[in-house]
Amino acid sequence: MESLRDRLYGSYVSTHAGSASGPATGLAYRRDLRPHIPRTGTTDRSRVLDIGCGQGELVRLLVADGFDARGVDVSTEQVSLARAAGLDRVEQADFHAHLRASAGSWDAVVATDVLEHLTRDEVLQTFDDARVALRPGGVLVARVPNAVSPTGGHTMWGDVTHETWFTRRSVAQLAAVTGFTSVDVFACPPPAHGLVSAARALLWRPISGVFKLALAVETGVVRGHIVTQNLTFVAHTREVTNS
Repeated sequence: MESLRDRLYGSYVSTHAGSASGPATGLAYRRDLRPHIPRTGTTDRSRVLDIGCGQGELVRLLVADGFDARGVDVSTEQVSLARAAGLDRVEQADFHAHLRASAGSWDAVVATDVLEHLTRDEVLQTFDDARVALRPGGVLVARVPNAVSPTGGHTMWGDVTHETWFTRRSVAQLAAVTGFTSVDVFACPPPAHGLVSAARALLWRPISGVFKLALAVETGVVRGHIVTQNLTFVAHTREVTNS
């Protein structure tokens, strides 16, 4: 019997995701991802692997910014669209196998809107595989649905292929148990890129303040609450030090 994943991912673009949105991807990339990707120097470009890369829009942005970026996705439909758009740095493959086959090769592994499609066991395996694939000092950078958000269900359950969602604490737990040395977690508020979006971003501040106050009252924890529908995290590997 055809599995749910096989049936839905086989036509994911045409039945759900639609064509890649360049402007939206660019906004998320510049604010949530690019500041956290390390640069190794002027002559040695940082190597970045985008797992679950879809149609390759993020790979294209990374290459334009001077990174040696590649992408991998299991969807034949998505990879075909990337290739048709002239992007030859995307390949169709299982990213777990790809990570394990390239141990110590990458300065950053990027996963945007990917981990929520996995079961908890698969998420744990992805953290393990990413850590093995990273060079010393490398990072796993990901954007995931935030279970603490009062409106997070809009993102999490808007796609029937979603399996797992996350919190600041659960991300830290996963990073610790898989050997990452530290993790930073960031909110993903509405980006301001025009008059309407600027108004949305401005209105979000007091609204998010109310959500945070409610959490502080209930939990007794005053700081550190993230209430946006998505959150971005950066898990760090240990750097090699010369003694």
